[in-house]
Amino acid sequence: MAKLQSINPYTEELNAEFETLTLEEVHRKIEKAHQAYLTWKETPSSKKKELFLKLADELENDIEESSKLETIEMGMLNHVSKAGLQKTANLIRWFANNFEEILKETYYETEGLKVREMYDPIGVIFWVAPWNFPFNQLLRAAVPNILAGNTQVYKHSSNVPLVAIKIEELFQKAGFPEWVYQNIFVSSSLSEDIIKHKYIAWVNLTGSEWAGSAVWALAGKYLKPSVLELWGNDAFLVLENSDMNQVIEYAVNGRIRNGWQACNSSKRFLIPEIFYSEFVEKYTKAMSELLIWDPMDEKTQLQPLASKKSVLDIEKQVERAVASWAKITTWWKALDRKWFFFPATVLVDVTRETSSFNEEIFGPVASVMKYKNIEEAIELANGTDFWLSAVVFGNDQEEAIEVAKKLDGGMIFINNIAGSRASLPFGWVKKSWYGKENGPDGLKAFTNKKVIVY
Repeated sequence: MAKLQSINPYTEELNAEFETLTLEEVHRKIEKAHQAYLTWKETPSSKKKELFLKLADELENDIEESSKLETIEMGMLNHVSKAGLQKTANLIRWFANNFEEILKETYYETEGLKVREMYDPIGVIFWVAPWNFPFNQLLRAAVPNILAGNTQVYKHSSNVPLVAIKIEELFQKAGFPEWVYQNIFVSSSLSEDIIKHKYIAWVNLTGSEWAGSAVWALAGKYLKPSVLELWGNDAFLVLENSDMNQVIEYAVNGRIRNGWQACNSSKRFLIPEIFYSEFVEKYTKAMSELLIWDPMDEKTQLQPLASKKSVLDIEKQVERAVASWAKITTWWKALDRKWFFFPATVLVDVTRETSSFNEEIFGPVASVMKYKNIEEAIELANGTDFWLSAVVFGNDQEEAIEVAKKLDGGMIFINNIAGSRASLPFGWVKKSWYGKENGPDGLKAFTNKKVIVY
């Protein structure tokens, strides 16, 4: 039987290891989730709200321990983790306080008919969760889906099993009925057997292009709806009327978030020719001065990557970019201190032919490009296959908004770094693929909009 290992990215020490479940054990959990669904979907909204508000309290009260788990399992800076967990508690409260209004029945008349519309839950959802925000990304999907009346079985990423256990414990401590939320330790080789199970109604995944393609193919094979969030290669577009010192500050913060391991962080920086040399000089200096150290230390700015494989993969990606005519202005080889560290790396003179133009590098690498005019900038920004979010920076807000309208991303931020909010729909296009999380759209995503006509 396979085992999952939790390894500290900073020390390379083994935190814990766990055996995976057999297919028979997984099937029993799915069947239990279905039995729980039959009761949970009939649970009054007031009771659901009460339980989720309690879950938010439990998470808030557990921030010290939970943040430590994020740090020792995937390397997140501990002070960043604490802030993120508070944000997650607030996300839970937003959904708990707003789901009844969003999902309420509506009544109207049309063409001489009376109509009622309502949102029904759909059953047991199988979700494959990512490791980079192991609490927030899982809960921002689980919370609205369960509030809508569904139950869930979660395959969390194999390198964060302690977080997976903690989340299930928090649901239990909050008083949720058994089997409404379940963590499952399984090998990805069982994905087809899970997806084809008669009680799995929907499939959700956040991960790589390859994982999404495989899960989508299986969901299609067994006619199961799915929502997929995959790679991002988002643009940070600087307009000519920008304050360059402010641009540098936001360009650094917009890339280094979560150790550069955020799907919707800015990865391609589009700079007007008149500012290009200045930007490269100042950006290189700022990136080179980032403090790499213990993620438990509040002074640390650049955390270790989540795994040794990540370091080796990124090194190969940088080599490919250089082979396709990019130049490096910083030290970029993996550090000797520990294999899980990789220094902040700035690629300049990136063009359409450079591999990083259309390839997400999920780690400490930024690609810098120059443009001649705004038409070229928009064309370059939209030229990638992967689009989650984008940033437009400029002192003329109306001009920035007009540029934003012409960009392809699911969310466009003006003079701010990309991120997510509980109340705002977060979506994606092109090969970043389809669906919505957060906001009313995220709450309705895993429901059946039923229409009664009389």
